[in-house]
Amino acid sequence: MSFDSPSFAGARAYRERALKTLCFGVSSTPRGRQVPAPIVADRARGAHIWDSDGNRYIDYSAGYGPLILGHSPACVINAVKDELDRGLRTASVHAGEAQLAELVCDTMPCAEKCAFVSSGSEAVHLAMRVARASTGRTQILKFRGNYHGWFDSIHAAGSVGNDGPSTLGQDLNALKSLTFVDWGDIETVRRTLTGDFAAVILEPIAVNGGCFMPAPGFIEELRELTRALGVVLIFDEVITGYRLSLGGAQQVLGVTPDIAVIGKAMGGGLPIGGVVGSDAVMEPLSSGRLLHRGTFNGNPVSVGAAVGCITYLAQHADDIYPRIDAMSADLAQHIRQSAAAHGVTCAVNQTGSAVQIAMGIAEMPTLADAAKADFNATRQFTGHLLERGVQVIGRGLMYLTAAHEPGDIAETKVAFDGAFAAMARETNV
Repeated sequence: MSFDSPSFAGARAYRERALKTLCFGVSSTPRGRQVPAPIVADRARGAHIWDSDGNRYIDYSAGYGPLILGHSPACVINAVKDELDRGLRTASVHAGEAQLAELVCDTMPCAEKCAFVSSGSEAVHLAMRVARASTGRTQILKFRGNYHGWFDSIHAAGSVGNDGPSTLGQDLNALKSLTFVDWGDIETVRRTLTGDFAAVILEPIAVNGGCFMPAPGFIEELRELTRALGVVLIFDEVITGYRLSLGGAQQVLGVTPDIAVIGKAMGGGLPIGGVVGSDAVMEPLSSGRLLHRGTFNGNPVSVGAAVGCITYLAQHADDIYPRIDAMSADLAQHIRQSAAAHGVTCAVNQTGSAVQIAMGIAEMPTLADAAKADFNATRQFTGHLLERGVQVIGRGLMYLTAAHEPGDIAETKVAFDGAFAAMARETNV
């Protein structure tokens, strides 16, 4: 893979400029690792992005998940314009907050009370604080390979076999209240979990780690154990909420947690996060005993976008979710067949509208298997896709949206065929 292609000349020039004043040339580290070059988005519409070089891509990064309705849904764009016409009203109480809370309580099974913040990481942090305030305990059980944001208090055990911090500069003391268990290992949970724990937090469907459904009975027994011990069960639904179904993973699985953390898709592309849960567990927040601070919490523009997005999803759920799930399943099956036809070893997982491709392994049934994938080869493969007009997240994760159409899927299949052919040629050199 080379940075010499003239198709990415503008991207290379921008990166040289940005690196002079912007750390790593980007505002979130993974964006700087895109190959053949980190493209510079100029405009976007529907399921497509055009970069500063004039290249057009079918986009499956979907803003790393939030763009469930695509890049320019009228329901979100119009809501944002309406809020901007009223003024920014930062840090003001406004009627949109209660409207959004009502929508969330109507659509998310566990939601009886809501609190809004500006990101998923903030929401996780607040959820853990609520659990500790509600129980009077501090210890939290976390599953290896589940990602819950970048704060020091939770950014650890990012992969199976590594219980340490996930990056440089973390305060190791902040991790002392965490206990780590392998995701899906209910036997170890039984031996470990006691009434001294404040909460168990997990991705109920592990999209971030590679699109894994839980083993039969795992989530159900976890619910029973936590309830029996008075431990708060927290579902991290920052990715799955409003993406896998209108009611998120808890609706798909038929298991209701005490608290859910939501974000990404709920905002339709604008930054927002939320902590939602039962009246009993959320009481410390509802009563005002637990301080919930943040200048941009519930900001009118993001709230308006979320109201527009969730309202549209609720009105069209019976069409949107089956359609994008079917497209995802069809595309995942083609990817498997194309890899096999070209003699390229590639695992493909699919959960709802999320698809994970992983080079170097034929199957990836568990989170532990994800560590066996060839990350460099996967990133190289995504570069071949980018050259053919298809953008996916560099680690091989794809999100389909309501804006993708059959023509996009057909074009994407051709791009995958070409990318696998290129990988086969490079392997045989």
